[in-house]
Order: sequence, then C-alpha cells, then structure tokens
Amino acid sequence: MAVALARDYTWLRETQPDLAEAFCLSYVRGLSKTAALGRLGVAERDLRCLPIAEAVEAALCCSDDRPPMTVHALAIGGWTVIIEPTGCRATRPECYRALSAETELVSVRVLMDHRYEFRWVIDGVLQTYFDARTPQARRGTRPESLEAHMSAVGLGGTTAESDPGAAVLALADRVTGVRIRSSHLAGPLLGAELDAVPPLAPR
Repeated sequence: MAVALARDYTWLRETQPDLAEAFCLSYVRGLSKTAALGRLGVAERDLRCLPIAEAVEAALCCSDDRPPMTVHALAIGGWTVIIEPTGCRATRPECYRALSAETELVSVRVLMDHRYEFRWVIDGVLQTYFDARTPQARRGTRPESLEAHMSAVGLGGTTAESDPGAAVLALADRVTGVRIRSSHLAGPLLGAELDAVPPLAPR
C-alpha cells in the first residue's frame, strides 16, 4: 500500500461534505467492533446497523442545540475504526484510556475551522497530541516521534496544511496502516445511539 498523503483523503470533503464538517474517527488495534464499542459504553443489546448518512442528516435537521449522538464501527486490517459523526466521546481522557487499555489508539477529531485534533495513545498513555492549526505545539510522552510523518503530510511547518482535516487523516493512516476509503462509509455500519448510554466512570 502506498504511504498516505493528505490528497488521499480529499474524497471526504468531495463525497460527504456534511460529515467532513465535524466528526471523530478512532482507530483501535486488535479489538472486535463489539468489544471496542463496549469499551466506549455501548451494551451489546443496543447494537444495530446504522447508516452514517442518516445520522448526519438527523443532526443537520435537529432543532435542539444537542443533535442525536450515534457511534459506528468498521473493521479493517486488524483495527476497528469507531466513527462518531455527531460527537467526540472517544476524545475524553477516561474514554481513550479505556479504549487503548493493553492496546493502541489513534484518534482524529475535526470540527472544521475550529479543531483538527490528533491523538496517539498506547495502553492509556498519551504519546502525541496536537491540533493541526498549530502543529508545532505538541504534548505527550513522545511529542517528536511522528515528526517525519507529520512533515510528509504537510503538518511539519509553523502553519497548518491547506486541508488540515485530510492531513490528520493521512497521518492516522501512516501510524495505523489503515486506509479509509469512501466505500467504507457508504452503507450501514454496526453502531448504536449514544443518548441513552450513561457516561463511563473515570478510571
């Protein structure tokens, strides 16, 4: 597989512009979809097939301040990718610690023009975190370890890449070896509504 560049993820804006506006993708190594969603607080009895497009449309049509929250999962190459089209539960410290326990997590959170976050966590420990708007301001136990990959996807300078959402997705691709394509998001995915799911207790 070719090494990812930012241009490999321009399809998200082109094919799903509403989803591209705001989403959270979290890659968890070595867990099944059910196990990964369970660590996020979803009971197996609540799982069903949910189309991404339907969740995004419901959020756009919602008249309340808080749109309905859903979570979806797909399995690719030994990783489960958790997609939150209307939320970002996986970015909460207690959640990413639970998801990455005894394994590895890479998470991308985009709120267009406001946040372009990248997290890399191993067994509960934050290795690298930054916002692509200010890629030099990094924290974690290994803030410099992804520097070469960041530079290759356009995040190595003092200013962000012209499409920072695509750039952080390309970086996640390089760290995990998982290439997300438009076809992965086209149909219904295993998931659940999160509104009725109680938050996890802090670990």
